[in-house]
Amino acid sequence: MPIVTGGVLQEWGPPQRALEAVQQEIRDFSGRKGDDYCVDLAMLTWHNLRAPERPLGVTPGPVGRTQRRFIVWHSVPQRLEQPDQVRAWLVEVLPETERLVREFLPTKSKAYPADQLGDEIAALRDHLASQV
Repeated sequence: MPIVTGGVLQEWGPPQRALEAVQQEIRDFSGRKGDDYCVDLAMLTWHNLRAPERPLGVTPGPVGRTQRRFIVWHSVPQRLEQPDQVRAWLVEVLPETERLVREFLPTKSKAYPADQLGDEIAALRDHLASQV
């Protein structure tokens, strides 16, 4: 089961480069092939000189029926300037992502293989934790 990542990135400089490096690691770990069901770890970063517009952490997004993609928004803290900092933060919040995949997703669409996707999120967390 694949994991994809993207998002709305407003922060620039070292924080943006650090996040993009970790996003590439996620794609390398479990990229999407074809039209499999997937979880989209959508990252939200905030302008360097303004307060975040959403609370930090993880919130569920739309469940795509035709795209077969469940978007989970990850509001990233500001000033994580090194990939290790981004990885450490993701390791902290991925259990909540896994919970949403296992518990929230089945209430929105029975077609999604929620347990398999949850296992993939747990494996990603273990992989990132081994890199920190």
